[in-house]
Amino acid sequence: MVVGSGFLLYQFLTSLQSPKIEITENYISKNRDFINGINIERITVGSIGGNGLPAKYTMNCLTRCTIDHSKGRPPEPPDRIVFHKKGKYWWIEDKADFQYVHISLRRTTVDGKKRLPLSAGLERLRTCPIEFEREQWFFITLGDPQVTGIFFIIDKNGNMNQLMGSGVSPI
Repeated sequence: MVVGSGFLLYQFLTSLQSPKIEITENYISKNRDFINGINIERITVGSIGGNGLPAKYTMNCLTRCTIDHSKGRPPEPPDRIVFHKKGKYWWIEDKADFQYVHISLRRTTVDGKKRLPLSAGLERLRTCPIEFEREQWFFITLGDPQVTGIFFIIDKNGNMNQLMGSGVSPI
């Protein structure tokens, strides 16, 4: 009973921590499963806030990775998504032109209206269509309530930077 209670307490406390996320130009990994897939937005930054993060930007392209939950036995969700290799997931890509203002952990469109790309999901791709270029910003969402989103950029020297990897508590 004591060992079982200790294990449950450990599981509860670790579930409150933000997940560990690693992003490279080849993959994204998380110490927990990607149950809900990911969204990668290519953005053009209009201004940077005092915290060093994009404050106003335009989403130019949305790429969504959806986990393949086929019929039959539920698959084991991956903890790593490789961008240019087939896996138990598929991709869609859509062009966009939505302007956002990002304040603290929230973002809203400039005009206040909810925006979704119109043709999302028309063509399923087996690998990620995005190429991560130097000095290009991306905003990545994970479908995880503890991570509101991550800004990602590869600087001119080839260093990969991921910023704002936290969010709200699940409680």
